[in-house]
Amino acid sequence: MAVVSASAQNPTAKIVNTSRPASTDFKVGDRFELVVHGEANQPISVRTTRQSQTDFSPVIGWTDSSGRWSVTRQFEKTDYGGWAEAWTVGEKLANPVLSFSVGAPCIPGGKSMIFTSGPNIEVLNCETATGMETYATPSMVPPIQTPDGRLISSETPEQIMSALIEESGGHSGQHGDDAAALITKVIGANALGDREIRNVLSIIGSAFQNRMVVPPTVNPETMQLLQRLMARAQDDSLKQEIAKTVAFIQSQ
Repeated sequence: MAVVSASAQNPTAKIVNTSRPASTDFKVGDRFELVVHGEANQPISVRTTRQSQTDFSPVIGWTDSSGRWSVTRQFEKTDYGGWAEAWTVGEKLANPVLSFSVGAPCIPGGKSMIFTSGPNIEVLNCETATGMETYATPSMVPPIQTPDGRLISSETPEQIMSALIEESGGHSGQHGDDAAALITKVIGANALGDREIRNVLSIIGSAFQNRMVVPPTVNPETMQLLQRLMARAQDDSLKQEIAKTVAFIQSQ
């Protein structure tokens, strides 16, 4: 009988500081390795959140025959600030969701000044080994590069939907099957956690609330998405919520 490893049953993700292996923090200039373990020969994707903007990646790689995938890079000035990354292996969400912050390599006791500029933008000016340097969390006007090398684009319907899936649920501006079609496009191969699934149910419910503007449809994309969520849900109460949403859509 074949033995399935724990990492294959429950994928894992971790980020390691390879410049300062004993450290649990990260600074601009540090090299790092992102390592994901899961089932062998499975697609890898990641949901990245930075500055309250979320990006659902396409498939960016595959686990090898041992179930491992990794990428190595160096943190640059543009990486300064906080990050959250939820990795998917095949159709399973890896644990934990990676939350980390990239700090500045300021000299302890050196000159420093920190202030905010606009909403959620932090600027730090401090003394480093090479002199005074300025570090800032990015505005959302230019695209943001993620630690695995992708760019998060500026505000689009896809970005609006990404934020609703990640943060709050509610009305997306899409009606009927259009909402499910956009959700499916946005999440791609990425798995969702229970909170994100509940947000999706809220978005779908809102998309079918106003019968005056809901396009006539047999709801194939909505039902396919709900079936996909049902197959991935583990919590019984969440499955019941999905079933209620299915019944609501079928009654329309």
